[in-house]
Amino acid sequence: MTTNERSDPDAVVLTGKPEPSETPARSSDQVRGRTLVLVVLCLAQFMCVLDDTIVNIALPSIQTELGFSGTSLQWVLNGYLLTFGGLLLLAGRASDLFVRRTVFLTGLTVFGLASLTCGLAVSPAMLVISRIAQGIGAAMMSASALAILTATFTGPARARAFGLWGGLSGAAGATGVLLGGLLTSTLNWRWVFLVNVPVLVVVAVLTLRRVSAVRSSARPPLDLWGAITVTTGLGLLIFGIVKSEQSGWGSPVTLSTLAAGVVLLVAFLLVERKHPSPLVPLGVFARRNVTGGAICALLLASTMLGTFFFLSLYLQQVLGFSALQNGVAFLPFAIAVMFSAAVSSQLVTKVGFKPLLMGGFGLLVVALLWLAQIGLHGSYWVDVLGPALLAGVGLGTLLVSSVTATTQDLSGEGELGLASGLVTSTNQVGGALGLAILSTAAFARADSHSTAQAAAPESLLAGFQLAFYVAAGFALLGLVVSAVVTTRVVGQPLNEAQQMARH
Repeated sequence: MTTNERSDPDAVVLTGKPEPSETPARSSDQVRGRTLVLVVLCLAQFMCVLDDTIVNIALPSIQTELGFSGTSLQWVLNGYLLTFGGLLLLAGRASDLFVRRTVFLTGLTVFGLASLTCGLAVSPAMLVISRIAQGIGAAMMSASALAILTATFTGPARARAFGLWGGLSGAAGATGVLLGGLLTSTLNWRWVFLVNVPVLVVVAVLTLRRVSAVRSSARPPLDLWGAITVTTGLGLLIFGIVKSEQSGWGSPVTLSTLAAGVVLLVAFLLVERKHPSPLVPLGVFARRNVTGGAICALLLASTMLGTFFFLSLYLQQVLGFSALQNGVAFLPFAIAVMFSAAVSSQLVTKVGFKPLLMGGFGLLVVALLWLAQIGLHGSYWVDVLGPALLAGVGLGTLLVSSVTATTQDLSGEGELGLASGLVTSTNQVGGALGLAILSTAAFARADSHSTAQAAAPESLLAGFQLAFYVAAGFALLGLVVSAVVTTRVVGQPLNEAQQMARH
């Protein structure tokens, strides 16, 4: 980003370097201005990631009040995850084409209005449609926020900014469980959505006052058909996986849905090959670290979102925790995520991202195998706290290292939106896929162990144990990918493009 791209003469200097005519006071004002920009954008990202998990503890109350079936209930989660992940790349491209602040504010408005209609929902259809709209707004907010952040900071300041961004993003997932439990216990489930509205109003006001109206010099055309095919294809693929638990893998509905999803994903690849400015230039995957980092980010999300989901169910449905106790139980995990992300943002320049990727996935494998040993009369202090802390350290480490690997070669003008969209979309899509796979495996196992219409704690436990074993398999695959696919010379200094990626 160059200074001649500024459309506002009073905009913050985006290069992060004082101009020769600047006084020390002016430079100090710019530092404070950039710090406030960082706070505003991190708060918006925190809200996006928070809504991945804040709903988990409220799901039983939502199901009872609105009349969801057991199968349809998970679409309260997946409706959000799919549109969030599936549209991030398009939103990233829009951030390269239009004024980034405009894209951000548009997403903020959509997200806020959808949060309001979620909180006022009177039927399952209204809630799921509102969650889908929330996902659209979140995609626009997240992709444009990361592009603005990347353009606003350079050098060591950028590294620190992305270390904070990554730490808060990771902690938001665990904080969502805590906040969801608190709101559900003290008020009701509707406030897990309504709480977004006043926060987003504050963010909008601060954005208008402090974030500059700038745009990239690149003008890539939007790849609308690419966005439609990839989002719809992934949606059908996940719907087919979920449907298999009820209808069976060999049923016509399951097979036809999965086949349609695969066809659309193939169509997406064909569209990308022919489009003059594709949503995902397939050539970027010739860069081993982009491919390896994206796969690692997808596997990380597949592992961790399902772990949140099933660990919450275990605490409530087997150990008998209240919603508030469940939320508090995740506090050590959130602290571990933030601490390890901060440490990893410093280590990545010294040892490279590859050792951190391998170490993070190794910790997740150990933590998930430990969790798979949970018992019917287990103890939080003996059976949950230890693996939760290990998983938190692993997650924080991987949030920094996987994004560094994915985006280090995607830093040129016109690629900032692509980098941000690719990073976050792999996380959201991986979360939706992982949740679908783990849920299907767990509830099928629970059904096979139950003779009653409502599964007893023993049968639920059997399903949860299987889910943790499958999640450990995802983490083990991530360890293999990070060892075999990614490359980095240990101790090689990061250039500016690599420093931006410490997310």
